[in-house]
Amino acid sequence: MKISLTDFLDFVNKSGSSKMTKVRQVKNRDDYHPSSDFYKPIRDGIVQNHQEDGGKAKLEEILEFLSDKKKIDNYPTAIKGYQKFWGRKKLKWFEPPFDHWKVGDLDIKINPEVGLLIDGVSYVIKLYFKADKLTKDKIGQILSLMENQLRTHVDDNVIFAVLDVRNAKMHENIIGDLTFLPLLEGEARSFEIIWKAI
Repeated sequence: MKISLTDFLDFVNKSGSSKMTKVRQVKNRDDYHPSSDFYKPIRDGIVQNHQEDGGKAKLEEILEFLSDKKKIDNYPTAIKGYQKFWGRKKLKWFEPPFDHWKVGDLDIKINPEVGLLIDGVSYVIKLYFKADKLTKDKIGQILSLMENQLRTHVDDNVIFAVLDVRNAKMHENIIGDLTFLPLLEGEARSFEIIWKAI
């Protein structure tokens, strides 16, 4: 059973019967289609902009082709946040690694969107766009999974990070820190058991 990192972390951070509700929602959802991925255009736009060495101002071109009112309302805040994060930094793109984290029959793709050389330091960055508060636990969970699955794909000095895009705040890992991994493994097994039971 393949699920997204976002869905898995939503499950991990729920409690009680809401965990079962989340699994049921994921199991009964239609197959993934790009048109139903709310943040796909802005994710793709940021990546393409870096790949083409576009400037900070060029990010605003992502807004030109939007017709969905919710995206028109939400994307400008994210663009401004990303531009603020960019600031005066010298950024150079590189292809970020990805891998699959498998526990039992559960398969979760760990796919940070952005690889950037920032003022000479290599960062592999997972972008967080939601307006919901990015909690310390969720940050730690994402970074533990990135450290666990992706460290062998990069140099030892690469820094994994989560960027809270709207707030222009980057959270970096401590290299070798797998604090949340035992919790996540237990939650993955729980997700699998519930999935098979409903």
